[in-house]
Order: sequence, then C-alpha cells, then structure tokens
Amino acid sequence: MTIRYYKHIKSKTILDGIFQLLIECAGEFVPPLWQRSSSTQQDLHGSGSSSKIPSEYFESIRKQSAFVAIDSGRVVGFMSFRKNYICKEIPRSFQPNIYITTVIVDPVYRNRGITGEFYEKLIDRFAGYHIFTRTWSTNNSHSRILSSRRFFEHKRIPDDRGPGIDTVYYHHEPLTRTVFQIIKQYRLAGNFVFLSMLTALTIIFLVTWFATDSGVLHELSIAFSTSLIASALCLLSDSILKYRESKNDEYINTLKSFGIDNLQFHKDELLESVIPSCSKEIWISGYRLIITAKSSFRKAMKEFCRNASRKHPTVKLLTVTPWSNTFALVYGSEDVTDNYFKVINDLCMYRQEFGINLEIRMTNKPIFNDTYKVDDRFITGPYLHCTNDYNQKITARDFFSLDINDPKKELFNIIFKDYMAVWDSADFIFDFNEFQKSGFSQKQVSTLTKEQKLDLLKSVFKPTKNRHGDNS
Repeated sequence: MTIRYYKHIKSKTILDGIFQLLIECAGEFVPPLWQRSSSTQQDLHGSGSSSKIPSEYFESIRKQSAFVAIDSGRVVGFMSFRKNYICKEIPRSFQPNIYITTVIVDPVYRNRGITGEFYEKLIDRFAGYHIFTRTWSTNNSHSRILSSRRFFEHKRIPDDRGPGIDTVYYHHEPLTRTVFQIIKQYRLAGNFVFLSMLTALTIIFLVTWFATDSGVLHELSIAFSTSLIASALCLLSDSILKYRESKNDEYINTLKSFGIDNLQFHKDELLESVIPSCSKEIWISGYRLIITAKSSFRKAMKEFCRNASRKHPTVKLLTVTPWSNTFALVYGSEDVTDNYFKVINDLCMYRQEFGINLEIRMTNKPIFNDTYKVDDRFITGPYLHCTNDYNQKITARDFFSLDINDPKKELFNIIFKDYMAVWDSADFIFDFNEFQKSGFSQKQVSTLTKEQKLDLLKSVFKPTKNRHGDNS
C-alpha cells in the first residue's frame, strides 16, 4: 500500500475511488455527508435530503488537494484538505493554514495506522502551516488520533450538530515559521515595499543634494530627504512592532489551546474580584488561605454566600491538618491555628445564615499548590517554597496563577481530578454536631495554648474511612 499526494486530483480512477468511499461511509458522519452541500458547510444540523448519494459533497472534495492511500490500484483511504481557509472560527491571522475537510479509510483497512500516516505526511509536508480540522464531540476514536499528533482543541460549538453533539475545531501549531510566512500572515509586505520606495527616494534626494552646491533644488533635496528618513523610520518601527506581535500571538494561542484564559500575578486580587459573582460552587484547597485568613478574602466569601443564597451554593474546603508532621515540615512550629478558627467559624456562620452546602475536609498529605474552583473556572498555579533568611522559616509564594475557564479542555479535567484525588482520600471530615457541642465558635481561642487549640480542632474533625494511620 502507498500514500500519494495530489495537489489537484485529475485521475478519473482516483476520483471514482474517492466517490465510492464517500458513498460507503457517508452515514458514519454526523450529520451524514449526503445531507451536506460542501465540506465546509457551517450549518451542521443536517437537512431532510432523501437521497443517500453525497454528490454535492463530492463536488467540493474533487476541487481540493488530498493524500490518497492506494492498494493494488484501489483507493482504500483519503484525506482531503484546502489551503488558507477563513471562517469565523479560523480568522485571517492563522495564515498560512491547511484545513482538513474529510478523512475516510475503507472499513476493511482500518486499525492499520493509515489515518495516522495521513496526518504525519501532512504535518511533514506543511511544517510551516497552521493546520485545522473539525469533528463532532462523540467521535472519540478520531479525537484520540488528533491528540496523539499534538492537535489541541481550538473552539467548541455546543449542540451544533444536535442535542449533546458539539462541533469541535482542532489546531496544530506550525513546526517551523519563516520570516516570509510571518510577513504574509501579518500583511507586512506592503510595509516593506513602501519602505523600499522611501529608501530609494531618500537616496535619490541625498545624491541630488550632494551633487548641487546651492539653489532651490539643493534646499528641496535636503528637506525631502529629511522628511523621507523620518517617515521610513516610523514605518520601520511599526513593521518591527507588528512582527513582534506574531510572537505574542503564538504565546496567547498556545495558552488558549490548553484552556488557559490568562496568567495572573496577583491571585488574591483575582479571587476577590470573581468570588462575589460566583453562582453555584466554590472549592478551595491548599495551605495559604488558612494561614493568612485575609479579611478581604473572607469578605468576598461572605458576599458570595449572601448573593447566591437562593441557589443554596456549595463550598468545599480542603486543607492540611495543622497537627501533622506534613504541616510541620512545611511551616515548622509557626502557630497559625487562630486563622483556622477564623475561616471555619466564618464558613459555619454562612452555612447557618445563608443555607450554603458546606463540607470541610483535612488531609495528612501535602498539598503542592493552592487551587480554587469558582463555578466552571479553576484558579491555580505553582506553589513555591522559600526559606526566609532572617528567621529561617519556610514561606510560600505564588509567582503566577493560571486562570483556566474552559471545562471542555483536558487541562481543566486534570486539575479537577487532582483536587478530587486528594479530596476523596482525605483523612478527616468536619463534624458539625461536634462543632455545636464544643462551643467552638464561642470560645476565646486566643487565650488558649497552641496545644489546646490543636486539641479543640481535633475534636471537631472525625476520621474518614480512608484514614489508614496517624502521623500526628
């Protein structure tokens, strides 16, 4: 079996083979190919066509380029594509691009790696191009092939092909990009042509100025050349800035392909701005919220609970037991129990006052970063440990935070699973009945010793079924 590249398919045998594959496999697509008028049709809810021959679809395919798998003179698979396709999902800034329209392999020849070979050959041949394709959300086998070839989800259109069936656009970044491609993508060719003209005119006027000793022509030459030099410098500066924008765009597009909306250098400020507008749930895990117990954060939490009280929102708090060896290794002997009391008291008060669904758990395991889920948005980031040279204590710092707000992206699911893995294996769960009995909220904990505070905290947490030992 061989795979051949056709810039333009002219062979009747190849075209007939492609048409036969379309007829045979048209019903496997969502919607079926016979209900489509072209390979780039935007309305994908399907039509009421009674014919099951995808003739219109084939007419759009035959005008495109393709990789074709041939075995013993017979077409057993093909990948059709077109260059520099533009639509609202793929704007002009993603040029040059390749848009894959159709991939079909004969059912008898499937599971032999043919589709993977199509993608490898396409990526190798068009290494400097953005490559796009789209499929439906339930096409899991093809989505796995795309992920294995470093195609990342670019955009998802919910219910575009029917209830629960989304259209998903995938994007593969260029492996290499030449200066010429960047100039073409950002429409800088005109700038450089005009810059060349300005340079040529400047040289002509300078030569004229040097060739004349005085007079009107001499004066005009130096005036024009000075003006042209200034214009050329401004145009050159503008062109350089636009060229550098291409690097920024690559960076932004890479972030978005992972579902990262932005990078934030002030996690506290971000949380304080988004928490009050939360409508259904907040999950919290980590050390630092508890250790600092910032009044601004607690105020934002109260505002959220009050605003969303009619919806009975959920709050989950997951942190580390302050009496454990794990905590001591990270924070030494620092007494932060007062902050634990402040936060827990606040949340219990909100539970009673606003009717929030509250659950608090503690783990003996280390939590390596602070993570906050605000509705369908994760805010998290690397959790850095540093030793303070003055008092030799270990401190924690978030250098930057990831703002992840696309639940359909893989990174969102990874963060979700990371939180749930520690949540499900937590060692202790807060006991509201013990909390009421203990007078936890009424006690003047500031008058207690550290050991007494820890004992009081322990008394309102009961072991979970996941707890296998005690490292307190």
